[in-house]
Amino acid sequence: MLHDRELFIYVPEGYEEDEQRYPVVYVQDSGDLINPQESGSLQAVRQLTARQELPGIIFVGIASFDRNNEYTPFVSKNVFDPTRNFGGNAAAYAAYIVEQLKPYIDRKYRTRPEQKYTGIMGFSLGGLISLYTGILYPDVFGRIGSFSGSFWFPGIVEWVQQHPIRNTGQRLYMNVGHAEGSGRTNGQQWMVPNTKTVYEHLLQHGFSEHTARQDIYESEFHSFERGVRYVPWAMQWLFNGE
Repeated sequence: MLHDRELFIYVPEGYEEDEQRYPVVYVQDSGDLINPQESGSLQAVRQLTARQELPGIIFVGIASFDRNNEYTPFVSKNVFDPTRNFGGNAAAYAAYIVEQLKPYIDRKYRTRPEQKYTGIMGFSLGGLISLYTGILYPDVFGRIGSFSGSFWFPGIVEWVQQHPIRNTGQRLYMNVGHAEGSGRTNGQQWMVPNTKTVYEHLLQHGFSEHTARQDIYESEFHSFERGVRYVPWAMQWLFNGE
């Protein structure tokens, strides 16, 4: 718990017995992508670590107070509830992670605090805020994972295109279902084309085919179950590359 926000900390096996320092990945939505009750991704990551195919990683799951408020970069009509708005407080939430949460974790746990050992990832709106935060703080987050990120969100493509992208050695992993949003009549119909546009722009500005990867998997709908399967492989790609 930090400032009334619930945290879910997963340390590598053997953490209590050794004196090593470990990379850290900050995970949105209470750490859903590595929650053992949601999928087998954490077990798979630990198996990779046991085979020395991946370094041990500390995962910090961050509970949201209101994801429609904290994970959205701009105020916009809520496509799920027309009587409400998306809050647009992503900048304040990103600053909280950088200015309060990360220093706290680095004090409390044996971390490797450097940029290339610090990751951030999430699914859906969690994937959107993870990429947004990584671009906003390129000297803090060296590893970014966006799983089926909500790049249909109004204005995010333009923000990415207008925001200066510096080459700081970041690595980026993105995935999306091949036909997500295709049956929608609201802004979500732009899910796949917007995701591809963001990825292609980043390839031309600050990233390359060696530092950015996008997987498009078979799915006609927004599927946590299918997107989360890529987490173990994504962790390998993000943290085993230089």
